[in-house]
Amino acid sequence: MRYLIVWFIIFIVSFSCSRQNLQEEFSIGEVLFEEGDLIFRKGLGFRTQAVLYSDSLGIYSHTGIVVLKDSVFQVVHITPGERKNNEIVDMIKIEPISDFWNKDKASHGAVYRLKNNIWGKEAAKQALRLLKKEVLFDHHYLLSDTTEMYCTELVCYSYELAGKDITFGKRSELNVPIYAGTYILPSNIYTNSDFILVYKF
Repeated sequence: MRYLIVWFIIFIVSFSCSRQNLQEEFSIGEVLFEEGDLIFRKGLGFRTQAVLYSDSLGIYSHTGIVVLKDSVFQVVHITPGERKNNEIVDMIKIEPISDFWNKDKASHGAVYRLKNNIWGKEAAKQALRLLKKEVLFDHHYLLSDTTEMYCTELVCYSYELAGKDITFGKRSELNVPIYAGTYILPSNIYTNSDFILVYKF
């Protein structure tokens, strides 16, 4: 029994060290961002596992769009369970990239950019417009309703308003209890050949 406890402690320490080293591998200053960049992360909780289980090509579970606000690159995104400033509902938000990739939220991350990024600035502008509208998170995940959105829907809709379909019509059909339907999963976006990988950790 004592040996099992020792091995468990070794495992926990090793895992913690690997997580710490992973986070030390990236520095925000290394990335040359552009407006409209798509920023991804692989989260740590059960929602991440649900997304990755549904997304057969999935590496990342959440995404947002990079915007330039107050001369600083930040991320506009929408996700459940990350309420701030006494918010009582899940809604669109803007936050520093360092917060988006915080070690308590991300085990891996990446930045993807369209090879021809002529739509990026306008897409970022549209994302900021949606931020002002205080769009709520869509817990029903309905693509037919843009009054509420989920993360991939938000970035795709921002680009759609800018005149670009970044999924080329790709959708994923899920046949699972409660959540059966048509979705935009993260891999429907970044696996497209029009995107280049700018950075990852």
